[in-house]
Amino acid sequence: MEKNQQVTTPPVDHGKSKANKGIVVLLVIIVLVLGAAVGVMLSKLNDQKKEAAEVQDILEGQKRILEDDLTDLQDQFGALQTNNDSLKNLASEQQERITKLLSIQADNAFKIRTYQKELETLRGVLKSYIIQVDSLNTLNLALTAQNTELARSLASERTQRTRITEDRDRLTSTVQKAQVLSVSDILTNGLTNNRREVITDRARNVDKLKTCFTLRENQVAAAGERTLYLVIVKPDKKVLLNNANNTFTTSEGGEIVYTDMRIIEYENKDIEPCIYTDNNGRLTVGMYEVNVYCDGYLVGTSTFVLR
Repeated sequence: MEKNQQVTTPPVDHGKSKANKGIVVLLVIIVLVLGAAVGVMLSKLNDQKKEAAEVQDILEGQKRILEDDLTDLQDQFGALQTNNDSLKNLASEQQERITKLLSIQADNAFKIRTYQKELETLRGVLKSYIIQVDSLNTLNLALTAQNTELARSLASERTQRTRITEDRDRLTSTVQKAQVLSVSDILTNGLTNNRREVITDRARNVDKLKTCFTLRENQVAAAGERTLYLVIVKPDKKVLLNNANNTFTTSEGGEIVYTDMRIIEYENKDIEPCIYTDNNGRLTVGMYEVNVYCDGYLVGTSTFVLR
């Protein structure tokens, strides 16, 4: 190459330079538009977040109100006062139903609406239960009043029946007492063993005891056969016995041993029977008590002494 060779510069293309500047401007405009769009979208997103937060706050508030209402409703079911077992069981089932509802996480509008529907249903159920309880309570009050009146009537009738029974028993007792025979002039003598019946008061000489008395007239008593029981009590307070198996029943239902007995025919007039008792070596010195029973009643008593 020659030292003096001249270098030539290519000419500048002004059209291409202008095109590049246009592209840059366009890109800048696009960036600015996109930036503005992103800003608008971010602003709307923030607004939506705020609205969503506000909606969630409203939902939470509604949820708390519904939970309070359900809890209050649960307490009302528990406070139902009734003796009806069926209603008690139904109320208990509703309380369990509310407990399950309260365990649901109501975090959206659909679940909140479910809460509200269940709440209205439960309120209707509670209202129907209250009406039934009131009806039952009213019925119970009426039945209680009827029972009280019935009990009062029964008590009055029982008192009247008791009074009638007492009057009847009293009258029966009076009639029975009026029919009881009486005995007077009881006399017991010791006799020696001979046909003349010589009287003696010495115990060692007595072969027999002769007890005589007067069975008095009684027009109220029924005529007929009577059994007279003689009970002689020795000085040692033991009954003079011929046989330990000789017993009779008193008017009071007790059993008494007797010394001797005699059956007579009573004709509603005075009669003077006598009862004989063998000695058999059982008599001792002292005072003896003589009791006469008729129809189970003690009708006469006296004493005698042996020396």
